[in-house]
Amino acid sequence: MGKEVKRKKADRISDLPDSILTHILSFLSTNEAVRTSILSTRWRYLFALLPNIHFDLEDVLRRKNFNSYTASVENFMSFVDRMMFLYNTTNVDKFRLKCRGMIDSNRFYGWISAAVHRGVKHLDLNIYLDKFITLPDVLFTCRTLVSLKVDRDFVLDVPRGVVHLPNLNTLHLESVKFLNDDSIKNLLSGCSNLEDMVLKQCYMENISKFNISHQLLKRLTIDYLYDGYHCWLMIDTPNLAYFKYLDSIKARFSMENLQSLVKADIYIFKTNYTLQGGATTLFRGICNVPSLILWVTSLELLLSCKPLPVFATLVKLKIPCYDLCREYSYIRGGKGLETLLSSLPALEKLEFSQEVLCFLPENVPSCLLYKLKAIKITNFTDEKHCIGKAKYFLKNGGALQKLTILTAPDVSVEKQLKISNVLSASPRESKQLCILIV
Repeated sequence: MGKEVKRKKADRISDLPDSILTHILSFLSTNEAVRTSILSTRWRYLFALLPNIHFDLEDVLRRKNFNSYTASVENFMSFVDRMMFLYNTTNVDKFRLKCRGMIDSNRFYGWISAAVHRGVKHLDLNIYLDKFITLPDVLFTCRTLVSLKVDRDFVLDVPRGVVHLPNLNTLHLESVKFLNDDSIKNLLSGCSNLEDMVLKQCYMENISKFNISHQLLKRLTIDYLYDGYHCWLMIDTPNLAYFKYLDSIKARFSMENLQSLVKADIYIFKTNYTLQGGATTLFRGICNVPSLILWVTSLELLLSCKPLPVFATLVKLKIPCYDLCREYSYIRGGKGLETLLSSLPALEKLEFSQEVLCFLPENVPSCLLYKLKAIKITNFTDEKHCIGKAKYFLKNGGALQKLTILTAPDVSVEKQLKISNVLSASPRESKQLCILIV
């Protein structure tokens, strides 16, 4: 009797309902969850109820001797086969597959078909192969799919009228090859509820016109399109709220219906074939944005636009420097932030590295006189010309409430104190100003 009581106490976890036990298993990797099947008959098939499945071939290979690579890959594929085909009684919420090397494409297509059949909602594919392969057609008609992330070695060839992804909300394509001009157009036409799209390092070798047109898209990130400098990039997104662009200027731009844009992040790569006309179209397309991150190379191109676009509703501007020495060389001796300020009548918050302010404007910009409330200056030093820039803002900032100084790494505490004493004794227009030096 005593032994039976002890046994029941020791196995109390096994008496929990399936929903709680599978929740516990969800904190383990798929491989580890399967291993719990040897604990007892109660645990034998619990792993088959997991809604989230993650297969990682690289993780398997790290635990094996390199001499057994081929056998490890075959064991991996057999394991995925069993999980997807034999234990297929439960719907799949998240399915993630990460592998590289000798993966059988037919078996891969089978796994995706099985995931679609089991109502997958979130699909993440990270595949490294020796050649590009197409995505299975069944994926483009998955009614349950909410998010799709595809990374590496896939060709996107989408026939017209094939795509029907009514619940797809998030689409992330990385290192994917677009086969023709219609690929992106046909894809988007079947994603009626898409809100977030990321295109990262995709291949555009045969693309002449890249049309991103969608009525409900809210977030768009373009992070370098390989061989895409010759194409015509068209963006028509009336509900777009966030736009991030990290790439070179394309041969031609078309920016339409961006009236809902709230924030933009623009980093233009400087190349030998940079076309000013394309840059002008890009900046005019986003000139109604309230918040803007503008990297130094982008600033140079913006200042070259004729006429200079007016950002009438811009409230917040940040000009970061990724590589200060290299980026600052683009504007050294030329025009800088001081030229842009005249086109920012509503600006209230400004953050910039002190090098991008080349001169102190004789005609004080109206935003500094009446609108600017917070200024943050980075890479600040105790040099006379640098302190003079801060004094200029103190003297003319009629609405200025906070001036934050972030000193350069080599500025000592003693020099910070010197900067503080000088600025504290300087004339200021605003009587409610707080100066913070870090």
